[in-house]
Amino acid sequence: MGRGKLVVSLVAFLAVVAGMWGFIIAKRWTPQLGLDLQGGVSIILAPAPGQTVDLAVLERTVGVIRNRIDQLGVAEPDIAQQGETVQVQLPGLADQEEAEDVIGRTAQLQMRPVLADIPADSPEYGNTPPCTETIEAVPAADEEVVLCERSVADAASDEPGADPEELPRDQWNKLRVAPVALGGDDIANAIAEADPTTGVGWQVALRLNSGGAKKFEDITADLACKDLADPQRRFAIVLDGIVESAPGVSEQVQCNVGITGGDAVITVGGDEDEARELALVLRTGALPIQLDIQESRSVSPTLGRSSLQAGLLAGFAGLVLVCAYLLFLYRGIGLAAIAELVMFGLVTLGLIIILGNTVGFALTLAGIAGVIVSIGIAADSSIIYRERFKDELRAGRTIRTAADKAFSSSFKTNLTGNTVSFLAAVVLYVLAVGPVRGFAFTLGLSTLVDTLLLATFTRSVFALIARSRFARSRFMGLRSNVFEDAPAAEPAGGATR
Repeated sequence: MGRGKLVVSLVAFLAVVAGMWGFIIAKRWTPQLGLDLQGGVSIILAPAPGQTVDLAVLERTVGVIRNRIDQLGVAEPDIAQQGETVQVQLPGLADQEEAEDVIGRTAQLQMRPVLADIPADSPEYGNTPPCTETIEAVPAADEEVVLCERSVADAASDEPGADPEELPRDQWNKLRVAPVALGGDDIANAIAEADPTTGVGWQVALRLNSGGAKKFEDITADLACKDLADPQRRFAIVLDGIVESAPGVSEQVQCNVGITGGDAVITVGGDEDEARELALVLRTGALPIQLDIQESRSVSPTLGRSSLQAGLLAGFAGLVLVCAYLLFLYRGIGLAAIAELVMFGLVTLGLIIILGNTVGFALTLAGIAGVIVSIGIAADSSIIYRERFKDELRAGRTIRTAADKAFSSSFKTNLTGNTVSFLAAVVLYVLAVGPVRGFAFTLGLSTLVDTLLLATFTRSVFALIARSRFARSRFMGLRSNVFEDAPAAEPAGGATR
């Protein structure tokens, strides 16, 4: 390649890199960090015992969880299915309890007509399962069941030191309810709002879809025909097997007419956060199966920063050692190798930042390890090129010819090695989960960058140095006879001065 083409190739490459970093700086983008580098919450979920689980159900479950997390506003969450478990990593989220409640809550909403109240002193009350804040399984939708009403327990638990799960059973209401008349699939939207009537307390306003609105109208039209004092004039709003409220149909609602418009309300009480969380899980839909939290842990931001500092220090130390080795081994031509490594770092970091802010790639500690390993790959490329260059010089070629021939042979070798590394990274990324995928991704990305760098920057810089006066410097460590265009011919007859 001629000098002009080499200059054009080098300038074009530098212009692209400068443009990339100019764009990053203008956008004020920074790398998106994973859970282990900025702290956050990690949760592992598994299906509750006794449930039939298949791949399709788990995929729907992961989809619902992803929708909930998106509405929480967590940047770069990592949700992975591992066998029959689901691993969720939420970098930057500090509230572990909120994450557990939003992610693990089944949120199966049912509206059931009330058939009867069950007094606490009746035999039937004692013959039914005790009331607790959680239940083992959501009751069947097509059966009459006895359910507990949360509101009475909540009122009693307002007393200092009261625990709803330890309240006497007579402080819970129990209701016998009919099969489900309206379900979570009938909800179009759910919004948390302050009670517009009293201005005190919070509620979740439900907007039903067209099918749900018609069902709701039919239910209330039938209930409005009951006497005002009749318990069967009420309908129970059931969430995950617990009756959240059981309002009666107002006397203004006409028999056989019902409530039109498709609006309903769930009264939550004075907790705004609870209302917003309930609205969120209702909007995103119920989980197809009930999940239990197998493990939940919180990583502090301080620990994350320490991991980040350790990773950056390791990367910087590795880069310095490699540069020192190249300079010691190759002297002047090692400076070009150092420039290549610096450019390699700039391009790789720039791509990581861009991918983090466009497609959501989060850099983890394992990802940093992949970058550190790739520094060795980039150094190998430089060493192979320079060793081939020295071989060509030993064969008697001039520095210019040696630079060109060394590139041709070394590029084939490096391309083969980088192809193997890239394919290994792809296989690892596809088969692995969690942090290992971060390692595989950065390793594969860095391998591509190294190949591109070798074909553009490395070739142009080294070839231009070989054609410059700098190559004649003693610091380069090259013999003087390698600068001639051809070996000098001896005078005929061996004449001497």
